[in-house]
Parts: sequence; C-alpha cells; structure tokens
Amino acid sequence: MPAITYGSSRATTWPDVQSQAFPWAHAQLVVLAIAAVLAFGFRVNALSTYGLSEDEINKVEAIEQYRSGHFSANAEHPMLMKLAMWASVDLAREWNRVAPPEQAMSLETAIRLPNVLAGTATTLVLFGIADLLFGGTVAAVVSLVWAFDVNAIAINRIGKEDTFLLLFFLLAVLCYERAKRRGIDDPGRAQPGYTLSGAFFGLMLASKYMPHYLGIYALFNVLTDPNPGGNKPNRLRHYAAMSAAFVIANVAILMPETWRYAVSYVQGGMLAHHGYLYAGTLYVTNIPISPLGVPVTYYIRFFATKVPLVLLAAAVPGVIEMVRRRRERGFVLLRVLVVFMLVPYSLMAAKFMRYTLPLLATLDLIAAVGLVAGTSWLLRKGWLSPMTRVTVSALALGVFVTGLVASRQTSAPFYSVFQNAIGARLAGPGSTFPEETYDYGVREAVATIAAAAEPSAVIVTDANAGVAHYLRSHGRPDISVRALSAEGIPSDSRETWVIVQDEHATFENRLLVNQLRAREQPWAQFRADGALAAQVFRLARR
Repeated sequence: MPAITYGSSRATTWPDVQSQAFPWAHAQLVVLAIAAVLAFGFRVNALSTYGLSEDEINKVEAIEQYRSGHFSANAEHPMLMKLAMWASVDLAREWNRVAPPEQAMSLETAIRLPNVLAGTATTLVLFGIADLLFGGTVAAVVSLVWAFDVNAIAINRIGKEDTFLLLFFLLAVLCYERAKRRGIDDPGRAQPGYTLSGAFFGLMLASKYMPHYLGIYALFNVLTDPNPGGNKPNRLRHYAAMSAAFVIANVAILMPETWRYAVSYVQGGMLAHHGYLYAGTLYVTNIPISPLGVPVTYYIRFFATKVPLVLLAAAVPGVIEMVRRRRERGFVLLRVLVVFMLVPYSLMAAKFMRYTLPLLATLDLIAAVGLVAGTSWLLRKGWLSPMTRVTVSALALGVFVTGLVASRQTSAPFYSVFQNAIGARLAGPGSTFPEETYDYGVREAVATIAAAAEPSAVIVTDANAGVAHYLRSHGRPDISVRALSAEGIPSDSRETWVIVQDEHATFENRLLVNQLRAREQPWAQFRADGALAAQVFRLARR
C-alpha cells in the first residue's frame, strides 16, 4: 500500500490503493502470520525463567482480593491487566487439574501470559498502521522486526502494564487512521471508526494511567489536518465511548477507597525507601525534583547500548526519510512520537526501562522504513551494474536479518540483560541498568535458603513480597521476612539470611550493604546470563 501524504492547505489525501498487486497481498498475509507465530513463540518460551517480581506478586495478591470482592487493591494501577491475569490464573488452574504434571502451567507463566498475548497482538496492529501510512513492504518488515526485537520481547514477558498500554494505544491509532481515510469521501461512514478509536483509548487508560498519550496523538492530528471539516470524530460519541470503556474495564475508579489509596500513593505515603541505582550511582526519583534525578541521558544510553546495532543502522536511512518526506502523514507521526515521548520521559526524575516500549515500537517502524528505503535506493542506482545492486542489497538484508536473529538467539531466555557491542564494551551486563535482572534469583535464593535454614530463621531483603510468597510454596512458614531498607539486620540470636540485589539498592540500605559485602563472603550468588542478580549472605547465630 503506498504511503499517505498531506498538502499544506488541505486535509490529508489518501491515494488509491487498489493498484496493489494481488500476489503481494497474499504474500503480506503469509509474512504477517509467520511474524505473529514467531512473536508468540519467542515471548512464551521459557516464560517462567524469572521468578515473580515484587510488582507481579502485588498483582497476584490483588487477584486474590478481587476474588473476595475488594477491587481497590493495588489501586495505583488500573484493573484491566489484572482482570486478564485473573482469567489466565483461573484457566491455568483448570488446565492443571487435567494436564500431566510435566505439562502443568506455573503461576509465573499464568501471570505473564496475557502480556505475551498482548505483545503478539501488537505485531498485527503495527502491521496495520504501517500498511496504512507507509505501504505494504514496510508493514511486512516491521512485523518481523517487532517479532525479533529483543527488548520488546523482554518487556512483553513481564507482568507490567506497559504492554497493554501500547497495544490499545496502537489500536486506537489504527482505528482513527482508517476512519480518517474513509471520511474523505463520506464523513458519516467514518464515525463508527472514530467511536471505536475512542473505546480503545479508554481501554488504554484502563491499562495504565498515561493520559498524555491522548495529547500526543491530538497534537499529531492538529499538525497534519488543522481544518478537518466534517471528517473528525463526533465528540459526544468519541468521548462517551472512551469513558464507557475506561469505567467498564476499570470499575474500581468509582470507589472512594481507590481515590484515597491513590492520593496516599502520589504523596509518597506508601514509599518505604528511596533511590534508583543507575550506572553505579544512586539517584533521587521524587517527581518534584524533575528534571533532576536520574540523568536525562538514561534513555539515549539505553538505545545506544541495548538495541541491536543492525537495528540502529537501519534507523539511519529511516531518519533521513523522516526529514526528506517530512510532510507525509506517517512521517509526521513518527517525529511527534519520538519528540513527545523521548523528551518528557527524559526530563522526569524517575526512569524505568519498561517505559521505552512505545519508543521501541517507533524505532522498529523507523528501522523498517529505513531498510526498505535504503534497499530501494540501492536498486535504483543506475551507475551501478544490476549485479552489483542486487548483490549489495542482498548482503545488506542478510547482515540485518543475521544481526536481528543473533541478538535474540544469544540472549534467550535472559532477554532483559541483552547488550549490543557498544554496551558490552562500556560495562558488564546488569551494571549500568540493574533493573535488567528483574528480581531474578529471588526464587532460587529462597529455595536454597529454605533447604538449609534453621527453624525460625529470618530473611532480610527488599524483595519482601516475593520472598514471603516463595517461602510459603516451600513450606517454611517458620522463617520470617524482614525489610532491609526499613528495618535493617536484626541483632538478636536468630540465624539471619540477607538477600542483596543491586536492583533494590536504596539510600536506606546502601551503607549497610557495603559494610556487609566488605565483612562477609556471599554464601550463594545467582546470575542472569552473566549479570549478578542476587547475593545471599548467611549470618550465623551470635
């Protein structure tokens, strides 16, 4: 499908798309099916490699509260993803009743499976948007790039809201863009699409409270079509659909206790410790100090050191196309997304790797555009012989595919600790972004401690919920759990085990951890593909 352009003094124009070759249309569907299968396979394989993180344990506990009718649990996050997790956990229980033991589904897999499905569905939606705005070839390429994107895979494999946020944002964009096209000839026929777009925006907000995405897309539409005439959403229907979808999927928003919980959360009343470790330094992450806090280069360094180099290389001609074809609707969207996601996120005091997911999707689109544009440019160069053009183009494609496949293959199943050659040269895995380990090793540490600990021992950790959960699963209710940052190491005569994770380094525990490491040798250590994830220190009875 050819790209869509807009003129300077009129609304967006949508070229005729019926000239698309019939065989290529079928080939697109084949590529899309392959990409979706690969995306699902990469995301679901060995899904329980990491034990449940603190955030995921909070979701498990919220689900149990939901069963009792208490829907205000974990109220700092909307309900939609937790409802999907609830359904997944119940289906897993039913499956485990009839499945052979070796085919039983773990709780880790059940909790994360909805995100895997949402990440897989994103493959299809990215294809649809790219097909509409950049053409069928770019659509086919971006679906495969997303399937193999090692950083997207890593985020899609954890039980956090960002995957759902991106999926519903892209679905809303796709519906709006299709309605915009249809409305060129008949604005009335476009209204169902606009209404559906509003519903998906509502589901986006029911996935994660990120309303600024509405503003980003609204700005894009003002820039591309400042005078839409009748080809725009009926505001009443659009916002009614948005509100209805939001409330239905997040009914807890109507409960007073949810608002009380949220106010306390925003005011920091539920924060037991402070600080975020990045590149060996602890930073304050309180929102009022923005743009101080974690350095503004955080996300730039993330992309420079953790994105496969072939993807960065393909993005270069994509950026050139963004400038050269800057008046086309699709390229305006890319520029708006890059600027108004990267800059505000970089200026906030708190930064997290998972916040890059929408930017990763944007980067994949830019790289797909760049790969197609660069290859087309080579094939058009008349001053090169046909053999040279084909050979160089094939070589470039081969290098790109090999690099993309190799990055996924070499990092599986520890996708989150992947580094490109630049990142590996600058620092070891897990040292720049300790968040990469995502509570890996806690489950394994608890299993080891449970087998060796004396009766009534105590475990000191800042992964309290995860440790308590896995102690119950190992049948050691006699072992108590103590918060390292809030309570420190006990001075009584009980046997004490301390689990130390750089991922949970805080201003409250940093000095204590440094003293412990200087005085004691680790009893056990756990690594995620070379990245030190957790250390266990055993302090004998005094």
